[in-house]
Amino acid sequence: MKSLLPFIALSVAWYAPAAGQIKPLVQKGRITTTLTYDYASFALPTACDDQGRSYLKLWKGNTSRGPVFRVSDSGVIEAQFDSPEMLGNIFAVRPDGGIAALITLIGKDGRPYLGKTEVIDNFGPNGARESQVRLETPPIPIEPMQIAVFSSGGFFFAGQEYRDEKKPSAAVYDAEGHLLKQLDLEGSDEKHTAVDGSDDKAKGASGPSSRSIAITGDDGYVYFMRAMSPPPIYVISSAGEIVRKLVVKGPTGTNWPAFGLRVVENRLLVEFYRHCQNPGEIVDSCTGTLYTIVDATTGERIADFEPDPRASGPMACYVPDPDRFYTFSDEGHRVGLIEAAPK
Repeated sequence: MKSLLPFIALSVAWYAPAAGQIKPLVQKGRITTTLTYDYASFALPTACDDQGRSYLKLWKGNTSRGPVFRVSDSGVIEAQFDSPEMLGNIFAVRPDGGIAALITLIGKDGRPYLGKTEVIDNFGPNGARESQVRLETPPIPIEPMQIAVFSSGGFFFAGQEYRDEKKPSAAVYDAEGHLLKQLDLEGSDEKHTAVDGSDDKAKGASGPSSRSIAITGDDGYVYFMRAMSPPPIYVISSAGEIVRKLVVKGPTGTNWPAFGLRVVENRLLVEFYRHCQNPGEIVDSCTGTLYTIVDATTGERIADFEPDPRASGPMACYVPDPDRFYTFSDEGHRVGLIEAAPK
Protein backbone atom coordinates (compact mmCIF):
# COMPACT_ATOMS: atom_id res chain seq x y z
CA MET A 1 0.00 0.00 0.00
CA LYS A 2 1.36 3.41 -0.89
CA SER A 3 2.09 5.77 1.98
CA LEU A 4 -0.66 8.38 2.23
CA LEU A 5 0.23 10.29 5.39
CA PRO A 6 -1.03 7.62 7.81
CA PHE A 7 -0.31 9.89 10.79
CA ILE A 8 -3.30 12.03 9.82
CA ALA A 9 -6.31 10.71 11.74
CA LEU A 10 -8.95 12.91 10.20
CA SER A 11 -8.98 16.02 8.05
CA VAL A 12 -11.78 17.92 6.41
CA ALA A 13 -11.10 19.83 3.20
CA TRP A 14 -13.38 22.22 1.30
CA TYR A 15 -12.40 23.19 -2.20
CA ALA A 16 -14.22 25.74 -4.29
CA PRO A 17 -13.95 25.43 -8.07
CA ALA A 18 -10.63 26.56 -9.44
CA ALA A 19 -10.61 29.41 -11.88
CA GLY A 20 -10.93 28.40 -15.49
CA GLN A 21 -13.34 26.70 -17.80
CA ILE A 22 -14.75 23.21 -17.57
CA LYS A 23 -12.92 21.07 -20.12
CA PRO A 24 -15.16 19.38 -22.70
CA LEU A 25 -14.87 15.63 -23.25
CA VAL A 26 -15.45 14.32 -26.75
CA GLN A 27 -15.76 10.82 -28.09
CA LYS A 28 -12.44 9.39 -29.23
CA GLY A 29 -13.44 5.79 -29.81
CA ARG A 30 -16.23 3.25 -29.58
CA ILE A 31 -16.00 -0.42 -28.63
CA THR A 32 -18.87 -2.81 -29.27
CA THR A 33 -18.82 -5.50 -26.60
CA THR A 34 -19.91 -9.12 -26.84
CA LEU A 35 -22.56 -8.51 -24.13
CA THR A 36 -26.06 -8.64 -25.61
CA TYR A 37 -29.53 -8.55 -24.06
CA ASP A 38 -33.20 -8.55 -25.05
CA TYR A 39 -34.49 -5.94 -22.62
CA ALA A 40 -32.42 -4.41 -19.86
CA SER A 41 -31.08 -1.27 -18.26
CA PHE A 42 -27.81 -0.60 -16.48
CA ALA A 43 -27.67 -1.27 -12.74
CA LEU A 44 -25.78 1.41 -10.84
CA PRO A 45 -23.15 1.74 -9.59
CA THR A 46 -20.73 -0.10 -11.87
CA ALA A 47 -17.09 -0.98 -11.10
CA CYS A 48 -13.63 -1.08 -12.66
CA ASP A 49 -10.42 -2.87 -11.65
CA ASP A 50 -6.71 -2.01 -11.87
CA GLN A 51 -6.46 -3.63 -15.30
CA GLY A 52 -9.15 -1.43 -16.83
CA ARG A 53 -11.79 -4.16 -16.89
CA SER A 54 -15.40 -3.14 -16.28
CA TYR A 55 -17.97 -4.85 -14.06
CA LEU A 56 -21.68 -4.34 -14.50
CA LYS A 57 -25.06 -5.86 -13.92
CA LEU A 58 -28.11 -5.39 -16.12
CA TRP A 59 -31.63 -4.99 -14.78
CA LYS A 60 -33.84 -7.33 -16.77
CA GLY A 61 -37.46 -6.24 -16.71
CA ASN A 62 -38.75 -5.96 -13.15
CA THR A 63 -36.40 -8.52 -11.61
CA SER A 64 -33.30 -7.78 -9.54
CA ARG A 65 -31.79 -11.19 -10.21
CA GLY A 66 -29.09 -11.77 -12.75
CA PRO A 67 -25.32 -12.07 -13.14
CA VAL A 68 -22.54 -9.52 -12.91
CA PHE A 69 -20.35 -9.43 -16.03
CA ARG A 70 -16.66 -8.59 -16.33
CA VAL A 71 -15.85 -6.95 -19.65
CA SER A 72 -12.29 -6.47 -20.92
CA ASP A 73 -11.04 -3.13 -22.25
CA SER A 74 -11.43 -4.60 -25.74
CA GLY A 75 -15.13 -5.38 -25.14
CA VAL A 76 -14.94 -9.16 -24.54
CA ILE A 77 -16.96 -10.81 -21.76
CA GLU A 78 -14.29 -12.48 -19.63
CA ALA A 79 -16.40 -13.79 -16.77
CA GLN A 80 -19.97 -14.08 -15.52
CA PHE A 81 -20.69 -14.11 -11.79
CA ASP A 82 -24.07 -15.54 -10.89
CA SER A 83 -25.82 -16.72 -7.74
CA PRO A 84 -29.52 -17.50 -7.28
CA GLU A 85 -29.44 -15.70 -3.92
CA MET A 86 -27.74 -12.55 -5.21
CA LEU A 87 -30.46 -9.93 -5.29
CA GLY A 88 -29.92 -6.30 -6.15
CA ASN A 89 -26.58 -4.82 -7.16
CA ILE A 90 -24.46 -5.01 -4.00
CA PHE A 91 -21.09 -6.38 -5.08
CA ALA A 92 -17.42 -5.41 -4.97
CA VAL A 93 -14.37 -6.27 -7.03
CA ARG A 94 -11.83 -8.51 -5.30
CA PRO A 95 -8.08 -7.97 -5.73
CA ASP A 96 -7.81 -11.11 -7.91
CA GLY A 97 -10.47 -9.99 -10.39
CA GLY A 98 -13.29 -11.96 -8.82
CA ILE A 99 -16.15 -10.35 -6.94
CA ALA A 100 -17.72 -10.46 -3.50
CA ALA A 101 -21.51 -10.24 -3.60
CA LEU A 102 -24.06 -9.82 -0.85
CA ILE A 103 -26.64 -12.59 -0.97
CA THR A 104 -30.07 -12.50 0.60
CA LEU A 105 -31.16 -15.42 2.78
CA ILE A 106 -34.75 -16.49 2.15
CA GLY A 107 -36.88 -17.68 5.06
CA LYS A 108 -39.34 -20.56 5.06
CA ASP A 109 -42.10 -18.11 4.18
CA GLY A 110 -40.27 -17.16 0.99
CA ARG A 111 -39.41 -13.67 2.20
CA PRO A 112 -35.93 -12.15 2.63
CA TYR A 113 -34.43 -12.81 6.06
CA LEU A 114 -32.96 -9.47 7.13
CA GLY A 115 -31.29 -8.00 10.20
CA LYS A 116 -29.50 -11.05 11.58
CA THR A 117 -26.75 -12.60 9.50
CA GLU A 118 -25.24 -11.18 6.32
CA VAL A 119 -23.62 -13.61 3.91
CA ILE A 120 -21.02 -12.92 1.23
CA ASP A 121 -20.52 -15.03 -1.88
CA ASN A 122 -16.88 -14.99 -3.01
CA PHE A 123 -16.43 -15.61 -6.73
CA GLY A 124 -13.09 -16.38 -8.34
CA PRO A 125 -11.75 -14.53 -11.39
CA ASN A 126 -13.17 -17.23 -13.69
CA GLY A 127 -16.72 -16.66 -12.38
CA ALA A 128 -16.94 -19.78 -10.19
CA ARG A 129 -18.26 -19.43 -6.66
CA GLU A 130 -15.42 -20.29 -4.28
CA SER A 131 -16.72 -19.73 -0.76
CA GLN A 132 -19.33 -18.17 1.47
CA VAL A 133 -18.48 -15.89 4.40
CA ARG A 134 -20.94 -15.24 7.22
CA LEU A 135 -20.37 -11.88 8.84
CA GLU A 136 -20.67 -11.33 12.56
CA THR A 137 -23.63 -9.14 13.44
CA PRO A 138 -22.38 -5.76 14.69
CA PRO A 139 -23.64 -4.31 18.00
CA ILE A 140 -25.95 -2.05 16.01
CA PRO A 141 -27.37 -4.17 13.15
CA ILE A 142 -27.33 -2.41 9.80
CA GLU A 143 -29.00 -2.97 6.47
CA PRO A 144 -26.00 -3.17 4.09
CA MET A 145 -26.28 -1.29 0.83
CA GLN A 146 -22.61 -0.92 -0.13
CA ILE A 147 -19.69 -3.33 -0.01
CA ALA A 148 -15.99 -3.01 -0.79
CA VAL A 149 -13.08 -5.44 -0.44
CA PHE A 150 -9.68 -4.48 0.98
CA SER A 151 -6.48 -5.81 -0.55
CA SER A 152 -6.19 -7.97 2.61
CA GLY A 153 -9.44 -9.72 1.67
CA GLY A 154 -11.39 -8.00 4.45
CA PHE A 155 -14.76 -6.36 3.87
CA PHE A 156 -16.26 -2.90 4.30
CA PHE A 157 -20.02 -2.57 4.68
CA ALA A 158 -22.15 0.54 4.79
CA GLY A 159 -25.87 1.12 5.00
CA GLN A 160 -28.38 2.30 7.55
CA GLU A 161 -29.42 1.13 10.98
CA TYR A 162 -32.39 -1.22 11.04
CA ARG A 163 -33.84 0.60 14.02
CA ASP A 164 -33.44 4.05 12.45
CA GLU A 165 -33.51 4.26 8.67
CA LYS A 166 -32.06 7.77 8.73
CA LYS A 167 -28.86 6.92 10.60
CA PRO A 168 -25.89 5.82 8.50
CA SER A 169 -23.57 3.14 9.78
CA ALA A 170 -20.62 1.13 8.56
CA ALA A 171 -18.55 -1.86 9.63
CA VAL A 172 -15.18 -3.39 8.78
CA TYR A 173 -14.52 -7.15 8.85
CA ASP A 174 -11.54 -9.39 8.27
CA ALA A 175 -11.53 -11.98 5.47
CA GLU A 176 -13.14 -14.59 7.74
CA GLY A 177 -16.08 -12.35 8.62
CA HIS A 178 -14.96 -11.33 12.13
CA LEU A 179 -16.04 -7.82 13.07
CA LEU A 180 -13.07 -5.49 13.52
CA LYS A 181 -14.84 -2.18 14.01
CA GLN A 182 -18.20 -0.51 13.56
CA LEU A 183 -18.23 3.10 12.43
CA ASP A 184 -20.90 5.66 13.27
CA LEU A 185 -20.83 8.24 10.49
CA GLU A 186 -23.75 10.32 11.72
CA GLY A 187 -21.84 12.53 14.14
CA SER A 188 -19.22 13.64 11.62
CA ASP A 189 -21.62 14.83 8.93
CA GLU A 190 -22.51 18.44 9.57
CA LYS A 191 -24.90 20.12 7.17
CA HIS A 192 -23.14 20.79 3.91
CA THR A 193 -23.65 24.07 2.11
CA ALA A 194 -22.18 25.78 -0.91
CA VAL A 195 -19.36 28.11 0.12
CA ASP A 196 -18.29 29.76 -3.13
CA GLY A 197 -21.04 32.33 -3.41
CA SER A 198 -22.73 30.53 -6.30
CA ASP A 199 -26.48 30.09 -6.64
CA ASP A 200 -26.30 26.51 -5.35
CA LYS A 201 -28.93 25.63 -2.78
CA ALA A 202 -27.79 23.94 0.39
CA LYS A 203 -28.73 20.31 0.71
CA GLY A 204 -28.42 19.65 4.43
CA ALA A 205 -30.22 16.32 4.65
CA SER A 206 -28.50 13.19 3.48
CA GLY A 207 -29.76 11.43 0.41
CA PRO A 208 -30.99 7.86 0.42
CA SER A 209 -28.36 5.44 1.68
CA SER A 210 -28.89 3.29 -1.39
CA ARG A 211 -27.32 6.03 -3.55
CA SER A 212 -24.08 6.19 -1.58
CA ILE A 213 -21.00 4.48 -3.06
CA ALA A 214 -18.09 2.42 -1.69
CA ILE A 215 -15.08 1.46 -3.82
CA THR A 216 -11.53 0.23 -3.25
CA GLY A 217 -8.87 2.59 -4.55
CA ASP A 218 -5.69 1.34 -6.15
CA ASP A 219 -3.91 2.52 -2.97
CA GLY A 220 -5.71 -0.22 -0.99
CA TYR A 221 -7.99 2.09 1.00
CA VAL A 222 -11.78 2.02 0.75
CA TYR A 223 -13.39 5.27 -0.35
CA PHE A 224 -16.95 5.71 0.88
CA MET A 225 -18.98 8.59 -0.54
CA ARG A 226 -22.27 9.52 1.08
CA ALA A 227 -25.13 10.77 -1.07
CA MET A 228 -25.11 14.35 0.18
CA SER A 229 -24.52 17.73 -1.40
CA PRO A 230 -21.63 18.34 -1.50
CA PRO A 231 -20.63 14.74 -0.79
CA PRO A 232 -18.32 13.74 2.07
CA ILE A 233 -15.84 11.02 1.15
CA TYR A 234 -14.30 8.87 3.89
CA VAL A 235 -10.95 7.17 3.33
CA ILE A 236 -10.95 4.00 5.45
CA SER A 237 -8.17 1.54 6.25
CA SER A 238 -8.51 -2.25 6.56
CA ALA A 239 -8.24 -1.81 10.35
CA GLY A 240 -11.40 0.32 10.34
CA GLU A 241 -9.71 3.67 10.86
CA ILE A 242 -10.90 6.82 9.08
CA VAL A 243 -7.61 8.01 7.59
CA ARG A 244 -9.12 11.26 6.35
CA LYS A 245 -12.33 12.81 5.13
CA LEU A 246 -12.68 14.96 2.03
CA VAL A 247 -15.66 17.08 1.04
CA VAL A 248 -15.54 17.56 -2.72
CA LYS A 249 -17.57 20.33 -4.28
CA GLY A 250 -18.65 20.05 -7.90
CA PRO A 251 -17.74 22.68 -10.47
CA THR A 252 -21.23 24.05 -10.97
CA GLY A 253 -24.93 23.22 -10.65
CA THR A 254 -26.40 21.43 -7.68
CA ASN A 255 -23.31 19.47 -6.58
CA TRP A 256 -25.50 16.39 -6.14
CA PRO A 257 -23.26 13.31 -6.67
CA ALA A 258 -24.05 10.74 -9.32
CA PHE A 259 -22.88 7.11 -9.31
CA GLY A 260 -19.33 7.65 -10.61
CA LEU A 261 -16.47 7.31 -8.11
CA ARG A 262 -12.96 6.13 -9.02
CA VAL A 263 -9.49 6.39 -7.42
CA VAL A 264 -6.55 5.81 -9.75
CA GLU A 265 -2.90 6.85 -9.25
CA ASN A 266 -3.79 9.20 -6.39
CA ARG A 267 -6.51 10.89 -8.45
CA LEU A 268 -10.06 10.81 -7.16
CA LEU A 269 -12.86 11.16 -9.69
CA VAL A 270 -16.33 12.21 -8.56
CA GLU A 271 -19.26 12.36 -10.96
CA PHE A 272 -21.89 15.06 -10.37
CA TYR A 273 -25.30 15.64 -11.88
CA ARG A 274 -25.45 18.82 -13.95
CA HIS A 275 -29.04 19.81 -13.12
CA CYS A 276 -31.46 18.36 -10.57
CA GLN A 277 -35.05 19.45 -10.00
CA ASN A 278 -35.58 17.27 -6.94
CA PRO A 279 -32.35 15.40 -6.16
CA GLY A 280 -33.36 14.47 -2.62
CA GLU A 281 -36.06 12.12 -3.84
CA ILE A 282 -35.51 10.69 -7.31
CA VAL A 283 -32.50 10.37 -9.57
CA ASP A 284 -34.76 10.71 -12.61
CA SER A 285 -35.09 14.44 -11.89
CA CYS A 286 -31.36 14.90 -12.66
CA THR A 287 -29.91 15.40 -16.14
CA GLY A 288 -26.39 15.72 -17.46
CA THR A 289 -23.16 14.92 -15.64
CA LEU A 290 -19.82 16.54 -14.84
CA TYR A 291 -16.57 15.01 -13.61
CA THR A 292 -14.34 16.54 -10.97
CA ILE A 293 -10.81 15.22 -10.45
CA VAL A 294 -9.03 15.99 -7.16
CA ASP A 295 -5.87 14.82 -5.42
CA ALA A 296 -6.91 11.76 -3.37
CA THR A 297 -4.57 12.75 -0.52
CA THR A 298 -5.20 16.48 -0.15
CA GLY A 299 -8.47 17.04 -2.00
CA GLU A 300 -6.83 19.72 -4.15
CA ARG A 301 -8.76 20.25 -7.38
CA ILE A 302 -6.98 19.12 -10.53
CA ALA A 303 -9.55 19.55 -13.32
CA ASP A 304 -13.26 19.58 -14.20
CA PHE A 305 -14.71 17.87 -17.27
CA GLU A 306 -18.06 17.76 -19.03
CA PRO A 307 -18.80 14.97 -21.54
CA ASP A 308 -20.72 15.80 -24.67
CA PRO A 309 -23.96 13.79 -25.19
CA ARG A 310 -22.26 11.14 -27.33
CA ALA A 311 -19.70 10.47 -24.60
CA SER A 312 -22.02 10.47 -21.59
CA GLY A 313 -23.39 7.37 -19.89
CA PRO A 314 -22.84 5.14 -16.84
CA MET A 315 -19.22 5.31 -15.70
CA ALA A 316 -17.02 2.36 -16.65
CA CYS A 317 -13.33 3.21 -16.10
CA TYR A 318 -11.04 6.21 -15.73
CA VAL A 319 -7.39 6.23 -16.85
CA PRO A 320 -5.12 9.23 -16.10
CA ASP A 321 -1.99 10.53 -17.87
CA PRO A 322 -3.45 11.34 -20.29
CA ASP A 323 -7.03 11.53 -19.05
CA ARG A 324 -9.35 9.00 -20.67
CA PHE A 325 -12.89 8.25 -19.59
CA TYR A 326 -14.85 5.13 -20.49
CA THR A 327 -18.65 4.96 -20.26
CA PHE A 328 -21.25 2.33 -21.11
CA SER A 329 -23.70 2.86 -23.93
CA ASP A 330 -26.78 1.15 -25.29
CA GLU A 331 -26.22 0.10 -28.87
CA GLY A 332 -29.45 -1.66 -29.73
CA HIS A 333 -29.53 -4.74 -27.50
CA ARG A 334 -25.73 -4.71 -27.19
CA VAL A 335 -23.59 -2.98 -24.58
CA GLY A 336 -20.99 -0.58 -25.92
CA LEU A 337 -17.98 1.19 -24.42
CA ILE A 338 -17.32 4.82 -25.30
CA GLU A 339 -13.83 6.29 -24.88
CA ALA A 340 -13.77 10.04 -24.25
CA ALA A 341 -10.89 12.47 -23.80
CA PRO A 342 -10.43 16.26 -23.50
CA LYS A 343 -11.06 18.07 -26.75
